[in-house]
Amino acid sequence: MKNTVYAVVIVVCLVLALVIFLVTRSGGSGGADQLKRGEMMWVKCNNPDCKAEYQIDKKDYTTGLEEKVKVNPLSSQTPALVCQKCGKESLFWAVKCESCGKMFFYGVVPSDFSDRCPDCKYSKTEAERKARAAGAATQQ
Repeated sequence: MKNTVYAVVIVVCLVLALVIFLVTRSGGSGGADQLKRGEMMWVKCNNPDCKAEYQIDKKDYTTGLEEKVKVNPLSSQTPALVCQKCGKESLFWAVKCESCGKMFFYGVVPSDFSDRCPDCKYSKTEAERKARAAGAATQQ
């Protein structure tokens, strides 16, 4: 009897979580609709035979991701887009390090800033935060 109650509570919680997820995702405009054409971003191919690195319009990248997520909305992984060079689904968001110029996948350094360079360890986000903190400290 006790196990049945636990099972019912778990099922109800899962259904409630799914309903909340679907309701909050479908409301309002967002995503690619909010972006303007012309803002470029770096992408990198994860195919070891290709490894292409190039820039694409952020609106195109976001639209492509949204279409992939609609097909499999419960996936916990970021879907890959089709690489323009090799034609395989192996294209992901990348960062070009402002310090050393290395291209790497966004979030490659675990438990750290998503734009942390694996080679020189520079992070633009960290540098900006330190600059803001230093500015706030001098104003006090």
